Amino acid sequence: MRVRNKELRNKWHRKEQKIKELIKEAKAGGKKEKPVKAEKPVAAKKPAAPKKPAAKKAPAKKAAEAGE
Repeated sequence: MRVRNKELRNKWHRKEQKIKELIKEAKAGGKKEKPVKAEKPVAAKKPAAPKKPAAKKAPAKKAAEAGE
């Protein structure tokens, strides 16, 4: 019987939600969706500027040389 009650409760809840949705839609003047605007043509992307080579870093000193 519990399952049956749960099913009925869900049925009533769905009905209430549908009624609320219809009332909301009626208040909005029956507007459903905004018209879809025409899509803008996709402009060709400019190629990225060539990257500059990274600056060369001084070689790290060895631990033996650093101790002297």
